Amino acid sequence: MAYVNEGCLSVVIRYLVGFALFLLALPLYAVQVGGLYSASVPVENQSQAVRNAAISEALKKVVVKVSGRKSTLGNVQLRSALSNVSAYVEQFQYKKRDDEQVGFWLTVSFQKAALDRVLSQFDVPVWGANRPDVLLWLAVDDGKRYLVNTEQKGLAAVLQQAAVDSGLVITLPLLDLEDQRSIGFNDVWAGFPEQIQRASTRYGAKYVIFAQLLKSGTNRYRFNWTLINNEGRYTGVAQSNSKKGAFQLAFSQLAENLADIYAPYGAVTKSQLIMEVSGVNNLESFVQVTRYLSSLDRVKKLSWGQLMDNKVTLELEVSGDGKALKDVITLNNVLTPDFAPQQAIYNPIDLQQLPAQRAPEKLFYRANN
Repeated sequence: MAYVNEGCLSVVIRYLVGFALFLLALPLYAVQVGGLYSASVPVENQSQAVRNAAISEALKKVVVKVSGRKSTLGNVQLRSALSNVSAYVEQFQYKKRDDEQVGFWLTVSFQKAALDRVLSQFDVPVWGANRPDVLLWLAVDDGKRYLVNTEQKGLAAVLQQAAVDSGLVITLPLLDLEDQRSIGFNDVWAGFPEQIQRASTRYGAKYVIFAQLLKSGTNRYRFNWTLINNEGRYTGVAQSNSKKGAFQLAFSQLAENLADIYAPYGAVTKSQLIMEVSGVNNLESFVQVTRYLSSLDRVKKLSWGQLMDNKVTLELEVSGDGKALKDVITLNNVLTPDFAPQQAIYNPIDLQQLPAQRAPEKLFYRANN
């Protein structure tokens, strides 16, 4: 029988609990998006012909979510490579529809590694699961004038499904007494930035959208949206004969904008980086930093060279360049950019193994303990 020292076991348990709490508290501006590699499609029956067509449709939905770009479907060579859909299916299952419609929902899950590999082969960047949370202030004029929150069950569900289909995470405001004191319908409809930004502070979102959904005529909707953050603003317009269609078009535009930041074209190429992280005061801090970086889809390999004077030197192989990685790191409250010291610490033996023709980019951060 193996013997376990109770004191050591206690330390291990405390560490595991502490690290679990760290993971729960990890996102500041981001969330881990689930279900990127699965999609559901309505089908009339369970025949093989209907299933094959539905799996092809589900794969298109997944490609849009994983890349963040609907325009990816216009890549003829990629579509050809994906035509053998069975090569990417991991599993599928049927569920009886409960929306008074005849038939089933077919939910298909696809193999992440296989799909990522073929996307990379055709220079389509994969947008990882660590994605920004977007706060949406939506003013609707459809005969009635109101701001949207989760209490509008039907409209909120349609909106959230359109966001999910685009690979986005959209948060609606509570519109509780605190919100009502700081912002109203007219503020959002007119797009007063000061009121919108002040009301958004409590939600801690990196990106904020204010939008107007206007019904004109019998059945026509116009969705005007503006995305604001510290770097500036982006605007878009989507028109459709349904609210669902307007949301889908708008969120497709928004996803493309964000994908250009967090999964830019060119991010499929690999590059070598050196990162020096200060403020690594103990083993727990070291583990948190290295596990966090290893959890990022952008980071493909990680090794550490030296740990000295509360600083650790890390060697990273990443997809894309340093900017792509830095943009992802800003989504979480784990590392803060630091000034480059006059003389950085590197391991000369490991550096000799890097390509001589190009010195690796150097990044400097401080751990937020």
